[in-house]
Amino acid sequence: MKFVFLIGLFVSGCFFGPVQELHDQIEETYFGNDFIDTPTPLEELKSDVRVDIKEIWSENIGEHNGNNLDIFYIDDFIYVATSDGTIKKIDSKSGNKSWEKNIDLTITSGISGSSESLLFSTADGFIWCMNHEGELIWKTLLEGEINSLPLVYDEKIVVKLNSYKIIQLNEKDGSIIWKYQAAIPPLTFKSEGKLVQSNKVVYLGLPGGKLIAIDSPTGGLVWESNISRSRGSTDIERANDITSHPIIDGPVIYGVTTNGDISALDRRNGKTIWTRPLSSFYGMTFDGFNLFVSHDTGSIYSVNKDDGEVKWRQAGLKHRRIRTGTMIGDYIIYGDYFGYVHLLDVNDGDIIGRIKLEDSQILNNITKIDDSLVALMTAEGDLICLKIGDKKVNEVPESIDDEEQKTNLKKHRVFDDDKQDEEKGILDKLFGKEDNDDQIDNDQDDEEKKTNLKKHRVFDDDKQDE
Repeated sequence: MKFVFLIGLFVSGCFFGPVQELHDQIEETYFGNDFIDTPTPLEELKSDVRVDIKEIWSENIGEHNGNNLDIFYIDDFIYVATSDGTIKKIDSKSGNKSWEKNIDLTITSGISGSSESLLFSTADGFIWCMNHEGELIWKTLLEGEINSLPLVYDEKIVVKLNSYKIIQLNEKDGSIIWKYQAAIPPLTFKSEGKLVQSNKVVYLGLPGGKLIAIDSPTGGLVWESNISRSRGSTDIERANDITSHPIIDGPVIYGVTTNGDISALDRRNGKTIWTRPLSSFYGMTFDGFNLFVSHDTGSIYSVNKDDGEVKWRQAGLKHRRIRTGTMIGDYIIYGDYFGYVHLLDVNDGDIIGRIKLEDSQILNNITKIDDSLVALMTAEGDLICLKIGDKKVNEVPESIDDEEQKTNLKKHRVFDDDKQDEEKGILDKLFGKEDNDDQIDNDQDDEEKKTNLKKHRVFDDDKQDE
């Protein structure tokens, strides 16, 4: 009997112990270490160009579990949902609510749609279709949970189940047209990566660093290509998924993996044009010339679309949980974990604008409304509309005395002392750190004052000379 018990214990350990241990290791490796490295404290903006960011209006949508639920914008209205099942239609200019629905189910993907319909998925495996007045048109039960946004085009809907089964439905009645089961390795990430389509071909990233193209009319595989080879000796080290959506630019498609490379492929046959060693879990955005990649650490890279060369790197937001950026004019806008929104210049990566909204994470759903307005949601469920102002150039005289230096430094401070102390207190609380900053004595001599003023100058010497 003891022998049988030991055998049973061994077998159960083989199936449950290592699997649970592997799951825990993945959580620690990729999701549990966000603040092992101290989030980079924010510095005063150094660029001689400033852009004001103003909050226009806000509206609380409802309880939220922190998942990224995309915002759908069309015809001057914003449609937004939270995980508790609340859906609202909001006027994008005024923030006024047109209607509100609550379906009393957990919503697992944000709102997408077309000029006729609104689409979203729930935890019970249904995909829902409503009209723009919030009335249910149909809902279809699929074969698993959906976390990625439904793709809508040409009166067709394509969804990716968490099992990586791809299903196309008819937008009019929800009937299933075809299914495609992608081959996947045993170890994968939970992915919210979007599908994209062009010229009747659907593209999506898969585990193992693969990118595939599926024929839209038939559901047949057009090609499959490896963006990046898995590396390492363990399953964790070899995990190398594409968890963000690919980007299409004419005959070229770009993809990036979580633990390997960024690559450009020929859309016709999937052949690699170029590849570079740069990884990202959250993905990238595109301005027609360069790819802006959000590295896992929070650094942001500008990569030339033609050869993959890095144009600039912005490391001032490391370890602040920076997600995918959103293009608006000549800027890229990012949100961080601490409720700050940052505006970067696409030409050099300088941070030229910043606003603190609230002590809540900015979700990965910043949506462009027009050339000056964006909408975003916080983890507290607040939908916020921001206006991006015009560029302002700050001119500083070539020589100013000490008193003028102090005055200009005070004028050009981005945050007052209270806000800086508040953010520092948040960081100190996270890491249990005490305030060990060196204090400047009131009776220090003139030379020390000049040295410290030099350290705290808004502009560095090179930019002043220019």
